[in-house]
Amino acid sequence: MGTLIGLVGACVFVFSYTPGFSDPASVAARLLVIATVSTTLWFLFAAPRFLGPFIPPRRAHVGVYVLCVVLEFALIAAGSRWLGTTGRLELRPTLIAFVVGLHFLPFAWAFKERMFYTLGGLLVGLGALGLLIGTQASALGAAVTSGLIMAFILLTYSLGLFAPRRRTENI
Repeated sequence: MGTLIGLVGACVFVFSYTPGFSDPASVAARLLVIATVSTTLWFLFAAPRFLGPFIPPRRAHVGVYVLCVVLEFALIAAGSRWLGTTGRLELRPTLIAFVVGLHFLPFAWAFKERMFYTLGGLLVGLGALGLLIGTQASALGAAVTSGLIMAFILLTYSLGLFAPRRRTENI
């Protein structure tokens, strides 16, 4: 379920922060995310790979998940208000990428899924870079790149590249 939500998120980042089909870069980003999401769905449902053993989360871990989602919305709202008061609301897309990345980090612990460390770390880095550069172009670029990276990481996940290696014992 989380992978599907991530794929939707990747599409939201790319489609929300590109200006349609008006320039070659936007067209390329949109087509790339569509192709990556489609391929990921293929490997998840039509030709599944071993993704690792399912470890049901404990109640406390589900609580961490819910808390992370609530804090994610709160940080986006507070950060957006702050950007608005400082006259920098055009940086909101990169703020969102930063906070979305940040909220993935506790998921790695809660769900015992190392893919979230990679995903969260890259999105935090891109979001921070967009905020540091501080232009509208950097904010949009960080958000679109975050969506593409999210799609690619979920594709590698669907291929089983984050699954723990199976041990083979010589008997």
